[in-house]
Amino acid sequence: MIERIKSSPHRALITLLVAVLLAVIHQYLFYGHEIGLSYPLFVTVFYSFMYIFAQDRMRALTLFDAWIAGVVLLLSLTYLLFDNFLFQVLNFLIIPVLIMLHLTYVMGRKQRHWWEIGLIGTALDHLLPQTIRHIGTAASIMVRAGARKMHKSQKAVVFKISIGLLVSIPILFVVLTLLTSADGVFHEFLSGFPAWLDQLAFMPMLPRIIWIGAAGLLFFGYVWGFVQPMQYEAEKRENAHWKSSALPPSVSQHPDSAQSVAEPETKARITPAFTPVTPRTQAQALSDQEPIRLDPVIAGTILTVINMVYILFVLVQFSYLFGAGKGGLPNDLSYAEYARSGFTELILVTGLNFLMLIIALEYTRPMQRRGTIVQRVLLLILISCSGIMLCSAFVRLNLYEQAYGYTYIRFLVHAFMIFLALLLVIAALRLRYTRLPLLRCYIVLGITAYTAINYAGMDTRIAELNIERYHQTGQIDTAYLASLSTDAMPLLVQFADQEYPELKENLMDRKAHLDKFAADLEWPSFNLARYRAQLELSK
Repeated sequence: MIERIKSSPHRALITLLVAVLLAVIHQYLFYGHEIGLSYPLFVTVFYSFMYIFAQDRMRALTLFDAWIAGVVLLLSLTYLLFDNFLFQVLNFLIIPVLIMLHLTYVMGRKQRHWWEIGLIGTALDHLLPQTIRHIGTAASIMVRAGARKMHKSQKAVVFKISIGLLVSIPILFVVLTLLTSADGVFHEFLSGFPAWLDQLAFMPMLPRIIWIGAAGLLFFGYVWGFVQPMQYEAEKRENAHWKSSALPPSVSQHPDSAQSVAEPETKARITPAFTPVTPRTQAQALSDQEPIRLDPVIAGTILTVINMVYILFVLVQFSYLFGAGKGGLPNDLSYAEYARSGFTELILVTGLNFLMLIIALEYTRPMQRRGTIVQRVLLLILISCSGIMLCSAFVRLNLYEQAYGYTYIRFLVHAFMIFLALLLVIAALRLRYTRLPLLRCYIVLGITAYTAINYAGMDTRIAELNIERYHQTGQIDTAYLASLSTDAMPLLVQFADQEYPELKENLMDRKAHLDKFAADLEWPSFNLARYRAQLELSK
């Protein structure tokens, strides 16, 4: 079917019609509904739409494509499996960004590596200029589709009528102004039209029709921006020397080359999927602009000075760490004061250390063997001190949680510190294996860590830790526990039935709110966590 669509002379019209159908599905799933099952369903349909109608623009898929598609699918499934509001908001922003970057990497007009910063610019180019440009293409397709059934004489009549309507508008404006001034009754009659238009604006189907029309144009413009990407004047001048030479084999064999069928409805030449770069252009770019790199002597001096301060700080921290671990806090400090003191500063210093690590490892000029060894030793000291600072911050946060309980923000800070520790491990490996791509590893680890924290069951884990703290101290914040998302409701219901009946009143209030909220939900808004919570609270 895909091959028939690609070779069809009506490819653009078919794409436009399916884009409108996709918009119909979009408004049906999301208009007036809470997000739930609808999100992973639409993500799957949207990927299928892009694959079918821009498949000839795709380069060979790799393991990375399967991984990033899996990440998008897993994140979209969180709207079905979990009910944490924070992650729902974050995923609402992050998932579309990942989809746009993935599609741009797979079929964008410029072939870029997935770790290049330029991929973001190309994705924005496809999202805005390329999409907006093809909204006019959609209008021309509809006009041509309608005009195809008309004879030349009929087309001439329609053209003349259009001219007459355009000319009559300013004349009509002048005439109506004069008539309303001359006759008050006529003026009062015309003044009733705005009220009628106000009633029309609230017709039940009108917002849906507007939604479908706007979404259909955007979906078509986005996919057609990949099929027929606009080439800018600067790129045309840069590639002007191609005109006198044969195209590279990778371009001449592209599905949209001379052997492919150009779209007659838009009468536009389909440009190559990727903007190739000739060896001569690469050589010129290397000779014209060398990458800016830091002098190794300057880098070594900075690291030496910073490490001296860090070593002194770490020596002092050891006494506090071991003392706090045994219950002996510094004089005149409570648990809360000790935990709060300097926690934020330690995290900020660790972040600054990562910046210095990346600069030293990736943007410092190469040195001789002795200089390389000295730099590695300095970086190893920096990494070790950063690890000890993380341990100090971790201990402080543990003390604070033992005194005051577990919350969202404290759980996420714990997770972030574990993430920073993994980044330090990768940096240490980079010292040993110099060919290890540091930034790429950081990007992959960051995306993987974010996906993992979505599936960590944050609300359930917070409830478990607070219940464990109740067993140890007898203290518990029932109002906060009842405010957790429905992910934790089964555990809280069990805890209320078996150990803490006072929590039932809070849970009954939560049940009343949940029942009222779920009464108006339809199947696109189905959420497994809310469904399980309703079952448990109804027992």
